[in-house]
Amino acid sequence: MQKDKQSITKVVKDLVITKPAIRECMILDVVNYSALARLLLEELEGKGIKTTAGAVKMALIRIGEELRGERRFFEKQIKDVIARTVIGLQSDLTVVTAEKGALLNRIEKLSKVMEKARFFQLTQGVETFTIVISSEEKEEIIKLLKERIVDLTEEQTAIILISPEEIIETPGIVAFVTSALSSNGVNITQVISCHKDTIFVLDREVALKAYQILEELILKMRKA
Repeated sequence: MQKDKQSITKVVKDLVITKPAIRECMILDVVNYSALARLLLEELEGKGIKTTAGAVKMALIRIGEELRGERRFFEKQIKDVIARTVIGLQSDLTVVTAEKGALLNRIEKLSKVMEKARFFQLTQGVETFTIVISSEEKEEIIKLLKERIVDLTEEQTAIILISPEEIIETPGIVAFVTSALSSNGVNITQVISCHKDTIFVLDREVALKAYQILEELILKMRKA
């Protein structure tokens, strides 16, 4: 009997994981478990799994408790990491995206630009490279890559979050921060992760607003 309960719980949990909206409502504990059990029972029976609404409801209650415990644990970790994060800013940047071959053939010349640049970030995609460069070197990069440039975005600003090493093993940090920005209508041009640094590249016009949002978030976590 115990084995059957465990197997039903696993089956129901696997189903809940595929439904983010239901999962989030269970974490927030705003679910009518009886109604949800009846809903999921139909889906389980459609897959040939025989059980009862009562068994599904009990499984959902156990899963909800487990999910809320996990959320509390990770939220505590996230708050701790953000509280020990410092924030910096680099203005007047340009984002240059070029075909992959263009950079591979000019890597030596590119490294010389990188050595003297006030700010330089290089990200490799499947078919392209993206460079975020201080605008003083913009013309040199454009001349170097010439017609192989796919996209060029000017008047950008980088907000740099420098966190403790725990960020490497703490899930949800970037999601937490980007959620704070997106909920305030801030669009992000580029997100770059470099060991303990998380870099958000944004349009200059929204950079100050984004900086204030993130600074207030860090200060709030320190007081919590």
